[in-house]
Amino acid sequence: MNLILIIISLILMFIGLIGTFLPAIPGPGLIFFTSLIYGIITKFEKLSITSLVILLILSILTIVLDNVTSLITTKKVGGSRYGIMGAIAGGIIGFLSLNFIGLIIGQFVGTIIGELIIRRNFNDSFKIGVAGFIGYLIGVVLNSTIAVIMIVIFIFNVII
Repeated sequence: MNLILIIISLILMFIGLIGTFLPAIPGPGLIFFTSLIYGIITKFEKLSITSLVILLILSILTIVLDNVTSLITTKKVGGSRYGIMGAIAGGIIGFLSLNFIGLIIGQFVGTIIGELIIRRNFNDSFKIGVAGFIGYLIGVVLNSTIAVIMIVIFIFNVII
């Protein structure tokens, strides 16, 4: 039973790791909730409450990083709320139509359109779109790194 539970947990956590790249999957949140459920089922025999709190803090950190990295890079080059709203709308539309590639293209195009709406020239809008894309990539790298750390913490607690 315990080995099966560990394998199921690791599969769900791997899906959570994939979720750091795909916004439709909750990512680190899935890793945390998998750990929580594992802990509840096993009555926290191997997974300590302290480790669970650390996983929760890391999961919350990824949410903050997700929102902050794109905002910082977009704002650094003069992006506006319109560009950010365009990125969100474009990302959703792109993801629904073309999955992951659509998400990236949609965010980029949405940022440019959002900036053009407030009468920026195309070159400035393009520069802001590139900055938003770079912010997204930075967020993905940071979130996937934290997700791997979360999985390692889980493994060290329940297997080693």
